[in-house]
Amino acid sequence: MELSLEAYRIIINNVRSRVDLATLCLVSKGFRRVAERALYNTLFMHEAARTKQICKALASQSRVAELVEALTIAIEEDDRRGEEEERVRPETQEDIWPAISDALKKMARLRHLSVVIDGTLSSPYSGRLAWILNDCPFRLKSFHSDMRWDEDLVRFLNVQDEIEDLYIGDYDEGQEANPTAPSRSLGAAVNPPGPSTRLRSYVSHSNLTISPSALPHLYTLECTFSEAAIAIVPGRPVSKLKTCFSRTDPEGKREEMQVLFKALGMALAAGGWHALDIADAEYEEKFAMDLTSTMLAGGVSTRGTLKYLGTLVLPVGGRERLLFYGHLMQLRRLCCVELEITAWNPSPAIVGSVAFRALGNELRLYCPGVVKIVFVSMNAGVGDDIGERTTVEWVKGEGMARVESEVMNGMGGSEGLWRDV
Repeated sequence: MELSLEAYRIIINNVRSRVDLATLCLVSKGFRRVAERALYNTLFMHEAARTKQICKALASQSRVAELVEALTIAIEEDDRRGEEEERVRPETQEDIWPAISDALKKMARLRHLSVVIDGTLSSPYSGRLAWILNDCPFRLKSFHSDMRWDEDLVRFLNVQDEIEDLYIGDYDEGQEANPTAPSRSLGAAVNPPGPSTRLRSYVSHSNLTISPSALPHLYTLECTFSEAAIAIVPGRPVSKLKTCFSRTDPEGKREEMQVLFKALGMALAAGGWHALDIADAEYEEKFAMDLTSTMLAGGVSTRGTLKYLGTLVLPVGGRERLLFYGHLMQLRRLCCVELEITAWNPSPAIVGSVAFRALGNELRLYCPGVVKIVFVSMNAGVGDDIGERTTVEWVKGEGMARVESEVMNGMGGSEGLWRDV
């Protein structure tokens, strides 16, 4: 007896095991239709041998491949199933990407794609993997790319007209053109390129530059290099940005800042900027003040729109701190701010929650709209190389602010707050 579609969905929604979902696919056609959608809707591929097996199955079954809407590919170079097992055979690593490419060509309904590449992964493509996206039929909503910036990646982005959320982990308009993708019949490998380098100029190369008409609906951009933001933001409705300064010398960094804010002023976001998270290799109090002054001077729509701002050095001196608060007061909708406090001695991380609450309450005297502050400390008392993020949040109806700490790992938590405002 056939059940209603709603009944099938209720049953499937209460099944947590993927093994059980696979078993339900064999019960009846009705169960298979709903269970397959739940089983293949979201895929996470990280074991090389297993990934190759799944991709071959998807490539040969278009009906199933079209059920995939979200895919994360995070192949590990040293892929182990147990402590005593050997490394994945080199030949498995070499032919895994062609198998992935074949499967992607069948995923017509894919909307969310994340390709996470281990920095040590070098066999055989060394990150030059964007050729796997050639001739793919899907139109993405979100795209996370750790792949090297090359002609294939630019060509792919130029035809993506629905992406709203983009992460670019590598960017270099000046690198050499991408070598031809490997011949599958001969098994030829791409010669590993040299290490990625950051731009020292802003001269574009046409074959590595995104078309002005590409990414017309891009609202959220995260990029490791500020050069990527400078190239992508102008002419697009970006309102949330996370990036990092490339230069470390004071004069070079100021020049980079001027170019960056000029580019941000050319964004087409109708409602202005909502979130700016700009990291720095070397945080300095004076530069943080220069950054806020430049931002407020004009050209970038932030005063009545910006809700999240980071990462800024919180001045130690009282007079300097008051001037800093004066800058923040001009951001009338600011509700979340990220502050670097490594220079503070003793560190609030050592003193404890009372110190963070005191600093937070002081800032809120001038900026009462701020309800969440993230304090970042690179010497949190655990080890010189371990950073800590401490979030202080004021919740309506609670008499005392919540204080939560986490080790910095780049894996989420408070590090993704800029997206949520």
